[in-house]
Amino acid sequence: MPLTTTSPFTAADCDRNLRWFLVIRFSYDFMLWGPVWVLYMTQTLGLSFTQIMLLEMAFQTLMILMEIPTGMFADTHGRVWALRGSAIAFALTIGLWGTAQNAAWVMGAWFFWALAETLWNGTDAALLYESLLAAGRESRFARTLGRIGSITVAGAAVAAIIGGWAAQWGFRPLMWAHAVLILVGVFAAFRLREPPRADDVVPGSPRQIIRGMWTLLTSSAKLRVLLLAAATIDVVYVVVIIFQQPLMLEAGFDIAEFGPVYAVSTILAAAGPITLTWLSSRWGVPKTLLFIGASVTCLCLVTFMTPGLWIVVPLTLLRPFGHGARPVAVEGMNALVQGHGRATVLSLRGIASAALVGPTEVLTGIWADRYPIRKLFLALTGALPPIMATLTVIWRRSSQDRGIAPRTNARDTTTDSQEG
Repeated sequence: MPLTTTSPFTAADCDRNLRWFLVIRFSYDFMLWGPVWVLYMTQTLGLSFTQIMLLEMAFQTLMILMEIPTGMFADTHGRVWALRGSAIAFALTIGLWGTAQNAAWVMGAWFFWALAETLWNGTDAALLYESLLAAGRESRFARTLGRIGSITVAGAAVAAIIGGWAAQWGFRPLMWAHAVLILVGVFAAFRLREPPRADDVVPGSPRQIIRGMWTLLTSSAKLRVLLLAAATIDVVYVVVIIFQQPLMLEAGFDIAEFGPVYAVSTILAAAGPITLTWLSSRWGVPKTLLFIGASVTCLCLVTFMTPGLWIVVPLTLLRPFGHGARPVAVEGMNALVQGHGRATVLSLRGIASAALVGPTEVLTGIWADRYPIRKLFLALTGALPPIMATLTVIWRRSSQDRGIAPRTNARDTTTDSQEG
């Protein structure tokens, strides 16, 4: 039912939300199957790279279709109920994926994953920000977001070591074990408390939310730049994640070695959110995204050129930039968002990413079935610089564009540095 609560929200409620939110995020990211999921799909389910990428594109399409409705659900019915639905859907996802027999089963699992992701996207940042705002701690938003991301990714590193070692005896039990853990996340989601909205307690109607989102999207070049920059980096991140495992097999790694390698890369990835959000507070969001793009370009070139087992070095170093770009983009978007439609507008990042990643996945899948995977990284090296340079020029020409600020009496946390 629609959100109508007006009960006081205290600093203790904020601390409680942060703790239970961390439990949910940790249960999501403790992916024992992470180091071998591509091998599971190719070796156990017998799928080709083209089939995997077609399924991925279908998943991204579902994300696009679901983002706005689920964002509106979070804005009209409450952040807490959206996160509860996300946790339940993700538990169903991993349970179905672990029992999959063919591509149709995988698609069914990914339907629930798309639902889980879209209910989560934007809602997570909205819940955190509004919980902190109600406690007078809104200036800690970026730091809190980065810290939670780093902690949960560090947990994923432990899961990678365990999962990589256990994968020698089968892939499916890893999925089943994760499904059980996510039930803990479901419990945690039902312990969250709804925070008051940043601008008022009663949220806007769906029509008002859509109108405000469309106004912001069409009037704010800065928002469009943030969306495109984050989506472009997401494309590279997806390529790295999906093709890291087959590249390692080609380079001569044994499956038992996947866990430690994946754990090291995940630990480094954990430094990405907290380091890059710290950097964005000093350089500004646009300069930080440009730095990320330039770093990713260099590492893609090194990946293409590196022989043998050493290929794991650039692949590992790419992870922190891909993982850290997301909270930096959310930080920039958060400064442009209307309070009552925050979850819906922040979900635009997921839509932009899915729209760009989906078609790219199909093209890379076809490539990987016919040509050397390594050369994909050379293509990325050539594509990234002109895209990031163009977006930087657009941002600089939009120096007066500050979007639509949240309607709140709280102190405006957007600094000149953040505006770039």
